[in-house]
Amino acid sequence: MKHLHTLLIVPIIIALFLLAIQQSCAQVEMPVPSPAASVSQVIGVTKISVDYSSPAVRDREIWGKLIPYGEMWRTGANSPTKVTFSTDVMVEGQKVEAGSYTIITIPNEKKWTVILNKDSKGNGVFSYLEEDDVIRVEVTPKETDMREYLSYMILPQSDMEAHLVMRWEKLSIAVKITTDTKANAVASIDKGMGIYGRAWYDYASAAEYYVQNDLDIAKAATWATLSTKLNEQHFFPQWIMAQVKAKQGKYKEAIAHAKKAQEMGAKNGGGFYDARKASIETSLLQWKKK
Repeated sequence: MKHLHTLLIVPIIIALFLLAIQQSCAQVEMPVPSPAASVSQVIGVTKISVDYSSPAVRDREIWGKLIPYGEMWRTGANSPTKVTFSTDVMVEGQKVEAGSYTIITIPNEKKWTVILNKDSKGNGVFSYLEEDDVIRVEVTPKETDMREYLSYMILPQSDMEAHLVMRWEKLSIAVKITTDTKANAVASIDKGMGIYGRAWYDYASAAEYYVQNDLDIAKAATWATLSTKLNEQHFFPQWIMAQVKAKQGKYKEAIAHAKKAQEMGAKNGGGFYDARKASIETSLLQWKKK
């Protein structure tokens, strides 16, 4: 029996020993020539992300040599470069649905072709299928300061526009991305407000967005009312209700709610109230003239 017990224990010990070795090996990390990188930016309510690997110049001649002109390039290293949009967007004026796409470029001295491809085979330029192309656009390369490692940047221009920029060596390209922020926000708000049990701040914020963007004032009034009922002690629901009433042309009611907001804010509004205090005062002066 003792011999049998030993026979059972020995394989377990060996397995644990091998697992320990495997885990120890897994912890070893070495630098790679083209490290992985990612960048993301929210434009309005649209998140744009790029995942790529970043090659270095290393004293090599890049354009027209290492990266030949007129040939497809994965615009990164190691694996296909991916761009992801959380909502539908327009890329250089062409519609692109929400999702992830492989970026492929065809560099040339004067113009670059930028391709967004569904990449159904998953290996970018090495398994490229033209029928997987979503869009092709042309952009103009520009000279820039030296950058040793390839990098992507997403530069916001407004809450509706960003430029997706690739820089490497002394060259950059930029692709304009636009999104219908108002439509996306409305869709998100309407979906979110359809869920019972929202917090008072959610209702107030939704109402404020509708008021500020000249949207359905009846919906805004409903949400503002819910907010005031859920929190009768905070100035913000009263201030939102004041704006709703003013939008409806009910200036006496707007003034009453704004004054109530002032009283509440002065007591316990803190910095949140201080940031809105001037707007409330200005609005009151304007509404009293109506």
